Amino acid sequence: MLPVRPAIGPHYAGNGSQGALYDRNFVLMSKSMRFFSLFATTLLSLSLTAQVGLVVETKVYQRPGVGPYVDVNMALLGGTAVMKPNERGFNQARVEVITIVEQEGTIKAFSKTLVLGQERTDSLATDIIHQEAFDLAPGAYTLAIELRDQNSTDTTATRFNKPLAVGELPAGLDISEILLAERIEKADNGERSKYGYAPVPLLTDYLPSSIGSLEFYAEVYNSDRYFGTDSAYLLTYQLESFEKRTVVGAFKRNIRSKGRPVEPVIAAFDIGSLPSGNYVVAIEVRDRTGILLARREQMVQRNNPVSFAYDMQAMQKMDLSHTFAGAFNDRDSLAQHIHSMRPIADPLERKIIDDRWKDRDMDQMRRFFYSFWANRSADPEKAWLEYRAQVIKVNKLFGCRNKQGYETDRGYVYLKYGAPNTMMDRFNEMGTIPYSIWHYYRVGPYSDRRFVFYLPDLVTNCFDMLHSDMPGEVQNPQWNQILHSRTTPVMGVQTKDPNTIESDRVRDFYNNPR
Repeated sequence: MLPVRPAIGPHYAGNGSQGALYDRNFVLMSKSMRFFSLFATTLLSLSLTAQVGLVVETKVYQRPGVGPYVDVNMALLGGTAVMKPNERGFNQARVEVITIVEQEGTIKAFSKTLVLGQERTDSLATDIIHQEAFDLAPGAYTLAIELRDQNSTDTTATRFNKPLAVGELPAGLDISEILLAERIEKADNGERSKYGYAPVPLLTDYLPSSIGSLEFYAEVYNSDRYFGTDSAYLLTYQLESFEKRTVVGAFKRNIRSKGRPVEPVIAAFDIGSLPSGNYVVAIEVRDRTGILLARREQMVQRNNPVSFAYDMQAMQKMDLSHTFAGAFNDRDSLAQHIHSMRPIADPLERKIIDDRWKDRDMDQMRRFFYSFWANRSADPEKAWLEYRAQVIKVNKLFGCRNKQGYETDRGYVYLKYGAPNTMMDRFNEMGTIPYSIWHYYRVGPYSDRRFVFYLPDLVTNCFDMLHSDMPGEVQNPQWNQILHSRTTPVMGVQTKDPNTIESDRVRDFYNNPR
């Protein structure tokens, strides 16, 4: 099996610009407005000069029997380029782009291009996509790019340098790097293409809500050598949760392919309803028995707050007789199941759950129960059963006195964010209230997050959440003082830790999880 290799993201140079609007000239630009806050946040840290902002990524592809070639994809950030009237009276950016590939001081590839922005009648800043392609032998190179704004009186140039590694085609199965694309179109006659298609690179792995389609391109090599020419194999591409590496909903496609030297993968997913989070685009090759032989992945980050909608009239028309929801007959049991979904529900859903908990209307409970899971998965019954298994585990671990485990603070966090990477339980410390510190390497778009739970009544097992650095959860700067309130009184709004050996140890557990 070939190793899994994540793709390397784009690189940045020059100044920042939030507006991103592409069109097609000799250069390629977009037909729709896109806002890439990743560009802005990365570039704001750089010095504000008259340089043209630049985003760069490289992708290496193979041509069996010929050799590798490298695509150098660039975005010239329009807000940093001066626009002036051209000979036809339209406002237009004009940037000279020099691209050089060197090896041990010798120039191996060179291009000099006057890149023209979109012609406009207004002064709206537009980004420009520019691409270069070079045939290069396998080896180690240095890529150098220089930009000069031909409309600016400032002669300061944007300069960009990075190492460039070009590998040779392996003897066995291989998958190229994954190119995230704004769109993939049929290539025009005479236009440089990839097997008849012209992908327009996206040049970011950050996907705001304004991006409704995730398109990508890759190539599978040597399937003819491995399986035999025209022999069948299974090609799969899918979108997975970054944390769990499990397929998200219905974001999976299976293609029965035949062995050939190069198999282009041209794919797209509608991600309009894909919620915020970290995901992985994965392409896999399997044999007829389902054994994984090759895999390539590319991480993407989605920013798209989703609030699930519930059409009450439509819900009344649903036929649930042949669904898993229609099989429930016990009113209290179904109410309990719905109540257990509260930790992962959004505000509207929590309101509906609370209403159903009170009225226990059997028909409405069935309809909401089914809709809740259908909103989250193409296989709602499977999604429910997987969640139910976690609820059973949480009930065993954290149930206390008159509360089910899912009703406790620890159960809520476990169900909402998953199992912590570390749990530091200190139930018998002499100078502190019993406490537990949970640490997560990654929670959704956040990394290195902590939760502190404590047992203020000292009797039950119902730990309360005392503090967390997770946005939206309880934040209490006096948490360390409160843990020591048995021996050290809390003084008003003072936020300093108690000056004791015990408090230092607690702070160490918090800062250095183990």
